[in-house]
Amino acid sequence: MNNVKKICGQLNVFRQCREYNVGLWQCPQFLFLIMGLIIILSIFVTNIVARKYIDEQIVALIVLGVTAILFVIGNIIVRSFERIARSSKEKSDFISIMSHRLRAPLSAIKWQMDLLLGKRAPLDAEKNKTAITEISKQNEKMIRIVNDLLELIRIEDGTMIFSPSDFSLKDLAEEIIFFQKENAEQNNVSISMTAPDSLPNVFADKIKIKGVLFHLLDNAIRYSINGGKAAAVIEGVGDKIKCTVSDEGIGISEKESGKIFTKFFRNYNVSQYQTEGSGIGLFVAKAVIEHSGGAIGFDSIEGKGSTFWFTLPAVL
Repeated sequence: MNNVKKICGQLNVFRQCREYNVGLWQCPQFLFLIMGLIIILSIFVTNIVARKYIDEQIVALIVLGVTAILFVIGNIIVRSFERIARSSKEKSDFISIMSHRLRAPLSAIKWQMDLLLGKRAPLDAEKNKTAITEISKQNEKMIRIVNDLLELIRIEDGTMIFSPSDFSLKDLAEEIIFFQKENAEQNNVSISMTAPDSLPNVFADKIKIKGVLFHLLDNAIRYSINGGKAAAVIEGVGDKIKCTVSDEGIGISEKESGKIFTKFFRNYNVSQYQTEGSGIGLFVAKAVIEHSGGAIGFDSIEGKGSTFWFTLPAVL
């Protein structure tokens, strides 16, 4: 009985397509079924035509037509398998990246907790405070990782929720830069912001835009391997507010520039210097900005630095 159910389940093409999360015309099982039906039908039609018509050219044209149809369907099938294989690889990459990214803050938290519990050496009040501060910082890092993951899932499911409002992009940038000061100093990077005194508000989801701006500034600091400057410039451009974040870091090669906003992509130059980064941040940033009615892009020179920019609708 179980074997019968298993066979029936394998023959249920629609259920298998839903499991793959692809449409019928991208589902390998359905396309194989269509190809089989076309082959059977073409055999009968060719046989009938061959008996009815003596002209070999007509038969040859039918065979060529059927062959072309089968070639197209075969190509679609191959592309469907490529998509499934790519999806499988992305899942494997995702698990590997997330496991590594979560392990680092968890290990740091465990280390500091062991210090606080006296498992390594007794701590004085000042060191206790330092340990708690470090735990808080690593906890914030984990929250950001999980939030990026949740946003990624919502983008792919089409369920990302936006709560737009009026707010000052300049004030938001100042808040993030203040928060990033310590991180910049540790990386020997000077961080600054330039913006006119009078600037219209933007209309977008403040929390999501905060995540985008935080990620761009964090990248500008972390990827400035030999120190340098990271700068944010906010200005009005027509009916938009434009924010530009530049650095003097390692830059992006021309060969990889087309992949920069794709999911799980990490610049080869970056991976040579550090292991942090999930390849999700810029993918999420692009989705957030474009959904908010803005645009996002970048310019980069390998070995000299990068400039990322985005625009948002201004409240005029």
